[in-house]
Amino acid sequence: MVRQVDLWIRKGMVIDPARNLQEEADVFVQGNRIVDVPPGETVTAKKIIDAAGLLVFPGLIDNHAHVFWGGTAIGIHPDSSCLPQGVTTVVDQGSAGINNFDEFARSIMQFSQVRIFAYLHAAPAGLATLPYSMEAVNPKNFDGEAIDRLFRKYPHKLVGLKIRQSREVVGDLGLSPLTAMLDIANRLEEKPRIVVHTTNSPESAEKIADLLRPNDIFAHVYQGKGSTILDARGKVLPAVRAAKKRGVLFDTADGRGHYAFSVAKAALQDGFTPDILSTDLVKASAYDRSVFGLPLILTKYLNMGMPLYDIVKACTVTPAKTLNMEGKIGSLAPGAYADIALFKLKETEFALTDVFDKMLPCQNLLLPQLTVSDGQIVYANFAAVEK
Repeated sequence: MVRQVDLWIRKGMVIDPARNLQEEADVFVQGNRIVDVPPGETVTAKKIIDAAGLLVFPGLIDNHAHVFWGGTAIGIHPDSSCLPQGVTTVVDQGSAGINNFDEFARSIMQFSQVRIFAYLHAAPAGLATLPYSMEAVNPKNFDGEAIDRLFRKYPHKLVGLKIRQSREVVGDLGLSPLTAMLDIANRLEEKPRIVVHTTNSPESAEKIADLLRPNDIFAHVYQGKGSTILDARGKVLPAVRAAKKRGVLFDTADGRGHYAFSVAKAALQDGFTPDILSTDLVKASAYDRSVFGLPLILTKYLNMGMPLYDIVKACTVTPAKTLNMEGKIGSLAPGAYADIALFKLKETEFALTDVFDKMLPCQNLLLPQLTVSDGQIVYANFAAVEK
């Protein structure tokens, strides 16, 4: 019996944490799904990619970016900024609020090749006023009824609520924006998760961690401004560990300045690894050395000693669970959407620098080679398809 498929990716090193798989294997695509071909069955394909010497991952999920292109000054174009980086799913973190989310859904989410999910900002206009003025996060501006209507209108795209707790944003409001958002979330039928931006908070990382519920997300976990997740001895705070134990998720969301190598290295050495790796990508950092894209973020943690398998898990299966898309994205299992990313791991010497002028010497770099989104090749390095 001869099995006909549309795409055959041959002999790559497949890393698929959703199936606890790390071995040389073939990946087959029919239509927009991954399909199984039993051993010994003859296969023919319309397109064959020789992936020998390459890494084959599920399409990457960037859990923290800003893709309201044209609707905010910081928004990136999702397809051109994500697909060439092996990112097939992106999560917008609060670019829009109740006043402009419909426009975001109509103009960007509906027409993008990359799969987009979103968090709704607590501030009614989201981040539309950045960088000219901060968002309106006084709880008196929060409208629980309008928030509820949007969650009912976009049940498969709107996945949570976003609040920024930076001193520059909340001023003398302290933790009241976060507590007000938690109150609204707990009153909604969906009980949506909260993502909290923690950089330079007026309150301690411990107090923020104590407030969060299982499945809420503590963003910018390795940030180095103000209160960090470390104590005076450079050890991870007990309250932060306790939050992780009860199910709070910790996302790097590195951005241009939301991480410090000193904090990340100390936390990793103390056994505190991130649950999610993401970019906090904005217009100023896309294809810029400060962030560039998700592969450079993954490269950073690889060079800090985080195992590649754990790195792939943190940008595939774990964020897929937060989106209620487990088994559909972030996996190469038969039946999953055919989102695939091929990479070359290149040995080369270079250095990365954080905003505190601390340098990280690097010896390995993840280079995107080919991206398949929903069964279609949407980016390819010429060398990857003409080997």
